[in-house]
Amino acid sequence: MAARVNRAWFRLATEYGLFNEDREFLIGVDYAQSVHEPDWGWLQVQLLDEWDIVGSEVGLLGGPGFDDRYIPEFTAVSLDRAMILHVTLWGNGTISSIVIRPDTFDAI
Repeated sequence: MAARVNRAWFRLATEYGLFNEDREFLIGVDYAQSVHEPDWGWLQVQLLDEWDIVGSEVGLLGGPGFDDRYIPEFTAVSLDRAMILHVTLWGNGTISSIVIRPDTFDAI
């Protein structure tokens, strides 16, 4: 499951411009000491040649979506703030990803 989510995440991230030329981006992390009082912030990271975001079991990515399969719910943002990519773990165990890129919306 983690490998499938990683592949889908990477495809969306590449297609919609998450990475800069050095494969850097922002990822949302929870610095809180308690799950009852979240303290979210952004951390600039670089995607290395060998990576595994979904299977990393990094507790800071956990949030409410971290389940017994270690599939985190997480959000990434491009450094230029032009796009946001969110991976969600639903209550029924399904996983979905959404990309929001405001510059692709038609003017109303």
